[in-house]
Amino acid sequence: MYRATYVRFFIWSSIMLSILIIPFSLFFADRFSHYAYEQAGEFNQEKIGQTVERTQYMLMKLKLYSLNIYEDQSIQNWMYAQTDDELVDAEALRVLTKYLANEPFIDRAYLINTRLEKGISSTIGLARFPEFPDNEILLYLDANRPEFLRYFDHRTGDDSYLALIVPSTPARKEYYGYLVVLLDKKKLQKLFLTDHAETGNGLMILDDSGSLILGDSSGLDLEKLNNTRKSTDSGSYELVDNGVKWFVNYTAMPPQNWMMYSFTDLKNFQRKAQSFQWAIVMCSLLLLAVLFLAAFWHSKRFFGPLRRLADQLQRKVGLQAKNEYGVIEQGVELLRNHFSLIKAEYLRQWILQGRLYQSTREAISRESELLAFDLIRLVVIKIDSYSTFSEKYDFSSRRLMKYAMGNIAEELLREPGRVIEFVDFGGDHIVVLVGEANPDGDLIGALQTVRREVEKSTGLNITIAASDARHVHDDLRKVYDEISDLTMFKFISGDDKIYTSQDYESYLQTQRTLLDDTLTEHLIQSVRSGNEERMLSMLEELFLQLQTMKYSECKFQLNLLFFTIVKSFNKLTSIQSVESIENHLKHFSTLSEVSDWLKEELLRIINLLTSRKGFSRKDKVVEEMVEYVHYHIHDPMLSVDEIAEHVSLSKKYVRQLFDEVRGVSISNYILNTRIDKVKELLRNTDLPITDIFEQSGFQTKSHFFTAFKKAMGMTPNQYRLSSNEANA
Repeated sequence: MYRATYVRFFIWSSIMLSILIIPFSLFFADRFSHYAYEQAGEFNQEKIGQTVERTQYMLMKLKLYSLNIYEDQSIQNWMYAQTDDELVDAEALRVLTKYLANEPFIDRAYLINTRLEKGISSTIGLARFPEFPDNEILLYLDANRPEFLRYFDHRTGDDSYLALIVPSTPARKEYYGYLVVLLDKKKLQKLFLTDHAETGNGLMILDDSGSLILGDSSGLDLEKLNNTRKSTDSGSYELVDNGVKWFVNYTAMPPQNWMMYSFTDLKNFQRKAQSFQWAIVMCSLLLLAVLFLAAFWHSKRFFGPLRRLADQLQRKVGLQAKNEYGVIEQGVELLRNHFSLIKAEYLRQWILQGRLYQSTREAISRESELLAFDLIRLVVIKIDSYSTFSEKYDFSSRRLMKYAMGNIAEELLREPGRVIEFVDFGGDHIVVLVGEANPDGDLIGALQTVRREVEKSTGLNITIAASDARHVHDDLRKVYDEISDLTMFKFISGDDKIYTSQDYESYLQTQRTLLDDTLTEHLIQSVRSGNEERMLSMLEELFLQLQTMKYSECKFQLNLLFFTIVKSFNKLTSIQSVESIENHLKHFSTLSEVSDWLKEELLRIINLLTSRKGFSRKDKVVEEMVEYVHYHIHDPMLSVDEIAEHVSLSKKYVRQLFDEVRGVSISNYILNTRIDKVKELLRNTDLPITDIFEQSGFQTKSHFFTAFKKAMGMTPNQYRLSSNEANA
């Protein structure tokens, strides 16, 4: 960008930074010590409150879990057994072990049967009272009535545990069986108290007598700590102990009658606060200097790429504006307007190649939710009487009409659990891809609604064929070819319906018994080439064969012959306006009448093909050819024959016309377009060479490498390297 721009940007940035940083840093340094003290207290109180909630939740969860263990039928059978039974003992130990395996906070558990004076330890198994490993718990049970589901501190040997006895009830009832659960204090402390230790705070839990339950006292006088606090459930105060000043927060734990304390050394806090105040002042000055340099460097670095981007847009797209911002804004708007075209390009590539390459999958996934479904259905919507349609509308209008058809289909087919995408292939049809969460949904009914709405809104008669649900990794090209052919079946059956894959078998059956493949093929070729004499000869020979057949066979073969002609010249034949071929044949009473009508029809088609060669808007036809090439460039089977059929001209004239308007043969244009596609992918992607040659429509690797090297004078790898070096 212009030099004044980045200088101006730097000056304004420096002024704004100075205004923001200097006053703020001074104010912040002055207020920090006052504010930090208040916030520390609030933060610690909130933190300790959260810890209390989590601790009480976990302790209550462990209580409920202990009750579940106690209520287990196998445990109950053992506790209230009046005689020894090894099977009951074994089952109780197995069940106890199973429960403990699912709860890591329980270190061990005991089952006590006072009637039989024996117990089960989860660590050593069954033992009589004299040999029981934890004699202290037996003495506790004998001397005390357990409080109502209250945890208490229990020591055995050198280890301390948080213990819970079940059942524990205020009712004066004699029990002969108890469950004793010992919780691992280290694990509980690690879960609830570690985050406080990391922030420099101490945390501990005291019972109602002031004894330590969990945590580390850090040498504090616990009695003084407990006596100094106010008689409230939560709060904070300062405590001086052994010359050290502490800030203490506390919160009650009502169910257990415990109290949780959080304590912070104020000396360390004050020292850190003062240090931070000085650091704020010094660092603010240093930061300001660094930001000045960064602002200057960033202004040049930031506006440089913007200018290069604007230059590229001007060179490649020809955008013009007053400044770089205007050029980039136009480029973004252009990209937004062409978003649907980019998506359609990837969808065409997928359908024509059949395979879903990784790069294609990633691109479609970015721009559509279609691949969120594993199963899709392919629908072809074909315009009937395309020759009449082409005569009525010019090239641009035809494209808009097909776009309107796609929008209608998308609007009517879309529903929750269904994604719709459509793409125009430049011919007499569009393809709709339907992703469905429920492939058994009523798609056919929805397609019937689409057909009625299209015919109502556009006045076009259409034929719709839909595939079964297919996996996204199936050969979509094969499905596309089948469903495209299936739209022609209407000319045999005459049924005005939505055609499905089930109708495809009937369609194939009509093609297994064609009259004479060779004669029929020669007849079609003679019409395409405009050879009237040869056409009449082939037609006469075909009807000579028909005269030797029975009536039913002759009628069937005539249907097939008409269908072949309609399929080959569907944009020119007048049969498209008749309900069906069979109904059309009913207008004739003799085979001779059929022959005469067919001669006139084929001569009319030849005249149409011939007359189209002399029309003045040659550039429009060539434009249609070019669009068809770009739409089908991914298709390895793209040929001049296919393009000639698309524009309803002979192959010879298509070659002549394209060369006349474009100055290059159509075959070379297809090859050059593929080479340009390869160059674009080599420059702008990291795709492997194998994927690039397949996405560009080349049939073989050898042809790909030979054609590219002949055109560019280097291999694809060499071109990619040189392109990367040029852009570096």
